[in-house]
Amino acid sequence: MPDRTDDDLDRILVAVRTELGQWGIDRFDVATMTDRHGLDYQVITQRWPDPTALILDALADRPPTDDPLPDTGSLHEDLTLLAIAMVGLITSEDGRRLHGAHLIADQQLLTVDIRRLAWRARASRLEIVFERARQRGELRDGVDHVTALELLFAPLNMRVLYTGETVDEDYCRMIAGMVCRAISTTD
Repeated sequence: MPDRTDDDLDRILVAVRTELGQWGIDRFDVATMTDRHGLDYQVITQRWPDPTALILDALADRPPTDDPLPDTGSLHEDLTLLAIAMVGLITSEDGRRLHGAHLIADQQLLTVDIRRLAWRARASRLEIVFERARQRGELRDGVDHVTALELLFAPLNMRVLYTGETVDEDYCRMIAGMVCRAISTTD
């Protein structure tokens, strides 16, 4: 396959996220996506012979960002910044759609694994925040960073996506503080 530019790759992944936001993971189809977005089906299937890999690449690091992960020197501040970033994502039009695409209507669908893999990939990227806290002596032994992230993000998702309540920086700070009290040696 010819080398693809970053712009080509970005265009493909944006198209995937657009389709997922509109149709969900369960109804995603590579051929339909390529038709709708004017993409080359063969180029995409050469790079991603399995549609699952294409979906995971599009979801694993959404939205694409070059922003570094928070490193304030404080677990509470780092978690607050992660919470604020999550709220920014889920209150955006694209973020809301993509989160809707993750809802599981039927536990027996094969695409449930895609959702789990995408979440694990994103959580893995954020593990460094907890590793830094561990190195600073802030984290209790045995804390699982994935569970800690679930504790942080679940209330935000609940408010924004299910109850429509406002989530501001003070709320993010409060939730981060509650998570810190549960997992930190110092808070």
